[in-house]
Amino acid sequence: MKGKKKIASILACAMLLSAAPVEAMAYTVPDTVRVGLESVCKNVASASIGVWELQIGMQKGDGFQRGGVITSSGLFTARPAVGDYIAVDKTMDCADALDMANDMKKSGLDTYAAYLSGGDWTVYVKDASVSAVEAAADENASRVSFEGVAITGGEAPVLVPENAVMMGGNVADTFKLNSMPYRGMLTFSVNGSSMTGVNIIGLEEYLYGVVPSEMPKSYDAEALKAQAVAARTYAMTKLGAHTGSGYQLCDTTACQVYKGYSNEADATTAAVDATAGEVACYNGSPIEAVFSASTGGYTESSENVWNTAVPYLKSVDSPEGDEVPNYHSQVVLSSQQVQEAALAAYPGADLSGEPSSWFGQAVRDEGGTVTSIPFGGLTLTGGQVRSMLSLRSAAFTVTWDGENFTFDVTGYGHGVGMSQYGANTMAREGKSFRDILTWYYTGTQVELLW
Repeated sequence: MKGKKKIASILACAMLLSAAPVEAMAYTVPDTVRVGLESVCKNVASASIGVWELQIGMQKGDGFQRGGVITSSGLFTARPAVGDYIAVDKTMDCADALDMANDMKKSGLDTYAAYLSGGDWTVYVKDASVSAVEAAADENASRVSFEGVAITGGEAPVLVPENAVMMGGNVADTFKLNSMPYRGMLTFSVNGSSMTGVNIIGLEEYLYGVVPSEMPKSYDAEALKAQAVAARTYAMTKLGAHTGSGYQLCDTTACQVYKGYSNEADATTAAVDATAGEVACYNGSPIEAVFSASTGGYTESSENVWNTAVPYLKSVDSPEGDEVPNYHSQVVLSSQQVQEAALAAYPGADLSGEPSSWFGQAVRDEGGTVTSIPFGGLTLTGGQVRSMLSLRSAAFTVTWDGENFTFDVTGYGHGVGMSQYGANTMAREGKSFRDILTWYYTGTQVELLW
């Protein structure tokens, strides 16, 4: 990938859930992103790495600097390793470190070939005295503190520090973590006795695994391109989401769903390649390009869902037609259930009176869909009611039969930003991916940033 590039940016949309003031800052396009593989390896005590050859080294820019290779006839197992070790005060290459670890093990010592940096290795010993290690190694030794992972299953146990990375040596340099294959590099974020797998991968290659995980690969090519641009833009605005955990993005719906190498498809990879470097911008800055599966015929303005008005996230018609499969749901709740849900979401709210009278005063659009509800001492938007009652969409109508409320819901998701079903409908009608994006994100332009 090309080097880092900076553009002036005013992050008006930095946090949809926050009313923080707009802040001017330089925006950095990353060479690689660090993705926490939470769906397969989050806060675990051990993990399997499914390669026969594991390259160990350091990240250098957006590339990999190999420091050594270990092999296995089966799976490697990684476990957190934190604490004091006795280190042999001599550096060597990987092969010599493995040989020394195996020789010293014959003395009854718990030995590990330990990667340091570059091409340098040595041997670490757990639960031993300095003198015992010096006698077995015939070298000076000293006590060191270590944090990283222990890799077993190869010729000898190996210690890999937290700042090091690993790569597979087989198909497309992929590796498997707990049976899931990924491109790029692997490391672990260690927290005491648990760890989370982290995939370090180029931004475009990351999108190869995101787009088919977020949109069906059978969709029209222009819809897939729109999804690729939205996913690229959204990722760029979420890079600080998990820095406290040792990575930038996660692989779940909390960021974007990322299923790695096994989920890649020719059609979605082509969409990523065709739009490389293109992002959706508002006033020259990348937007928080949120999207959902179906919006029930129109999208929601951001303030009706997250209480924060964002200029490019306004309600627009969404031409979804009849293609939306099984996106109509019904939820029946008693008055007591509605009251309990409201008090859980809004403690201390004045909920005196009959809930039926509140919903009877609901403000509806021309199609009869609820847009806001005077709810006791509150006025709730459709999005807030969706969240409060765990409805599948903010697009719903409600009826009261004297005992229960029946919510007839259309769509799926928060309803803000691009509708994926709507994008596919527009694409089939001949609209380009730029047409789709500028329709759903009001006042935006698609710009080439690199």
